[in-house]
Amino acid sequence: MRPASHDNNGRGDSPMHALAEWRDFYVMIGTASGAIVGAAFIVVTLVSNLEKRALGVRGFITPIVVHLSSVLVGSAILTVPTLTPVSLAIILGTGGLGGTLYSIVAALRIWHMRLDADDRIFYVILPIIAYAAMATAAIMACTHNEPTFETLAVSLVALLIIGIRNAWDMASFAIMQGRGE
Repeated sequence: MRPASHDNNGRGDSPMHALAEWRDFYVMIGTASGAIVGAAFIVVTLVSNLEKRALGVRGFITPIVVHLSSVLVGSAILTVPTLTPVSLAIILGTGGLGGTLYSIVAALRIWHMRLDADDRIFYVILPIIAYAAMATAAIMACTHNEPTFETLAVSLVALLIIGIRNAWDMASFAIMQGRGE
């Protein structure tokens, strides 16, 4: 058996070794996002009978499911044992750019609506920033930049928090509309 070589920080020489250290983290947030995706479908059921503002509600629910699913799929991919640095960069870049473009399109659809400042932040601004951070992590992975996995972790946790907050917002909205408030 050969001893593992180490870089300047005493860790394994491979960026994929560093990713292996994050495995439990990705399993945990992937599991959480999967559970919240299930809860989001319950929210969809709650709002499905609302006639008033149904189009607006649907415009908010789909991005919630997309953000949470991005965390779920991203976490699943990142636990694949045969992932290479090149495939990691391609996946992160594709997911980050695709998510950024999707979030911009979703933002353009809802920006004209009367939203509170916190809704604008969580439905519009933060998703764009989170996906852009994911794309940035792809660039970092290509250049072997040290905070790649930290940047990726922040972007995925941000998407998870955004999804949880927005699913709760939609559930609260559905309950209030159901009561006629």
